[in-house]
Amino acid sequence: MPDDSTSQLSLEGLQNAPTKSQLIEIEAAAAELAAAAGVILMDRFRSTLEIEYKDKQRSDPVTEVDREIEKLVHDEVTRDFPSHGVLGEEGADAGPVGAEYVWIIDPLDGTSNFINGLATFACSIGVVWRGLPVAAALFLPTSRHLEPGVYRAHLGGGAHFNDESFSFRLTEAPPAARLSGLPGGTGGVTGPKGQRFGIARTLGSIAVEMVYTAEGTFQMGLFEGGKIWDVAGGVMLCLEAGATAYVRDGKSSPWRPLARFAGSDVSPPSVAQLRAWNQGLVVGAPDVLPELAQDLTREQGPLAVLRRLVLRESGD
Repeated sequence: MPDDSTSQLSLEGLQNAPTKSQLIEIEAAAAELAAAAGVILMDRFRSTLEIEYKDKQRSDPVTEVDREIEKLVHDEVTRDFPSHGVLGEEGADAGPVGAEYVWIIDPLDGTSNFINGLATFACSIGVVWRGLPVAAALFLPTSRHLEPGVYRAHLGGGAHFNDESFSFRLTEAPPAARLSGLPGGTGGVTGPKGQRFGIARTLGSIAVEMVYTAEGTFQMGLFEGGKIWDVAGGVMLCLEAGATAYVRDGKSSPWRPLARFAGSDVSPPSVAQLRAWNQGLVVGAPDVLPELAQDLTREQGPLAVLRRLVLRESGD
């Protein structure tokens, strides 16, 4: 995609908005850090790790690799961008109060995959200005090019994998055979108009699913209950690739175009406000969203489930 991308987000008319050169500098720094994180991840993949758990059920693991990468990004950002804030999944928050820029770090999205030897994980770095996504860099161990690398973007600059630009383009498959990143348990859902949702995939990493959506491998990715560090980098990549993004406050709420995570045109949110972000998010093909996500919600509702059970029992 050329540098005059048509993302649904814009800085036009905003007072003291970042310049193009500033965004290019931030994207380059984020990409360099994501690449450095990738070196650590590839070196430690399949190695013996120290694993702790963040919950009593021992289902939410964290490793020394998570903490090492978060510290790396934290230290580099606070040194090179001292006026910027930092929000890390593992709690490495830093920076001045009221910082206009905040770097949002998920050092290892897909930790369970990583510790089990499944190469579906990512390091995700997203940068927001006054709560508006403006830059991103994500390292993945593999891609549609069958090689590791960094996906990167800044607002108005298009989407890139390493040094190659790309845009959202659905794979050449019939609609029923297209893939959608959907929450677990929705694999058998088909709507009244046929298999509009395609084939469900749940990969264990929101960041990876968002990258696949940005490339068009997925026609959409639907995420409920994700945290801001899961999506801050991926949503910027999707929008700059030419996909669209919608959010909602609850499953019964209407979808609305993503404008920013928090804050306003004139006032940046606090790091605590960003950390508290918790909304439904869907990204994907502009010609099917948000209608496809709304249809899926209806098909997951109790009446729709009951209807399918009745039809199944009756043999229709």
